[in-house]
Amino acid sequence: MNFEDSGKRRCILVTNNEVSDAESRELRATGFQPGEIEWEAQGIARAVTWPRTKYSTLGKRADGTELSGEYVTTLTETIEGNRSFKQLGYVEDPTTLTLTAKKQIVATIGGQVTAVQKEVGSLQGDIPKSVKSVITESLLPQSLVKSDSRFIVSEKHSASVLFDPEAATEWLAALEEQEHITDFYIVARDNRTFNDIKETVVELLGTVSITEPLKRPMSEGFPSNVEYFKLGFLDKNSVSLGQQFAEILPLLWLKSGAVGRRPEPTTEDEPAMMVRPQNDFAILVDETRYAEFVDKLASEDSISTIYFVTNSEDAFREMSAGVKTKHTYQLYRDYIDNFVLGARRDSL
Repeated sequence: MNFEDSGKRRCILVTNNEVSDAESRELRATGFQPGEIEWEAQGIARAVTWPRTKYSTLGKRADGTELSGEYVTTLTETIEGNRSFKQLGYVEDPTTLTLTAKKQIVATIGGQVTAVQKEVGSLQGDIPKSVKSVITESLLPQSLVKSDSRFIVSEKHSASVLFDPEAATEWLAALEEQEHITDFYIVARDNRTFNDIKETVVELLGTVSITEPLKRPMSEGFPSNVEYFKLGFLDKNSVSLGQQFAEILPLLWLKSGAVGRRPEPTTEDEPAMMVRPQNDFAILVDETRYAEFVDKLASEDSISTIYFVTNSEDAFREMSAGVKTKHTYQLYRDYIDNFVLGARRDSL
C-alpha cells in the first residue's frame, strides 16, 4: 500500500517463537531446552517470520539470490496491444456453411476463450469480477447465429466472426466504431484473402488499449525499514535504579513514530538527557538539568515529542509549559510499577 500511494504507514507484527511438536521432540532428544540458542533458532519468529520480512524488504535472500515472482497491485497501467486474428482455413466453401456448421464454429471459439479463463484461474485463484465480465463478454452465444448469418458483430461481445469473405465489405461497415472487439475469426481458405481482410480491420480499428494490473517484481523489494525486538521481562530493581534505560529506549522511539534509525545509548550509564532531532524526539531524565535541556532544544526545530522523567505531575506540567513542543509525555521514575505515558500536553 505504501508503494502504491507513497504512504508512510507503519505496523507492528507480534509473534511468539514456538517450534513445532516434531522439532520440539527432536531438540529435546538432542539435549536442548527452550531458551537455548539452538532451540530458539528453530522458532517461528527466528526461522520464518524475521527472515521473510527481511527478504521481502530487500528483494533477496541471505545468500544473495533474488526473489522470483511478482506482486499484483491495485494500480493499473494501460498499454497498447494488437488485436487478435485467427484464420479458419478448414472450410472448403464458406457459402455452403449450414446453420449447424456455423454454430460449431462459434462453439469452437467459445472453447478457446474458456481455455484462457481456466489459465487465468490457475494463475490467480479466484478470478476478479472485472476479469470475469470480460471473459463472459468474449463468449459468443450460439443464439447469435442465424441460417443467413454471413458474419457476427455484437456490441456486447469482444469477439467477431466472418463466415463468408465475400461479405467482408458489409462486415467492415458493421465493425466501424466497435472498439471493444479485440478477437477476430475469419473463415478464409487462402492466406492472401485472410491477410488482406486482416490489414483492412487493423487500418479501421487500429490497436487496442489494454488495462492491466500493475505488477512489481519481488526482487525490487520495498524502501522500508525493519526493526526486530524481543519482548521480555526486565528486573524491577535494575529499572528502578535506572540501569535498563537501553531496554526502554526502543519503546520511546516507537511511541514517537519510529522516525529514522533506532537510537542507542552511547554509554552504559543512564544519560541525563537525550536530544535526537534525527528521530524527532527528546528525553529529559534528570529534571534538575531542565535549563540546559531547554537551551539544547532552542537550536532544534524538528523535535515533535518530548519525554520528561519525573514522578511529580506538577513538575511535568511546569516543564511542558516551558517548551514549544506540543506533544509532551510524563515518564515516571519507577518505570516498572508505573510505566505510564501521561496525558498529552494539549489535553491538560
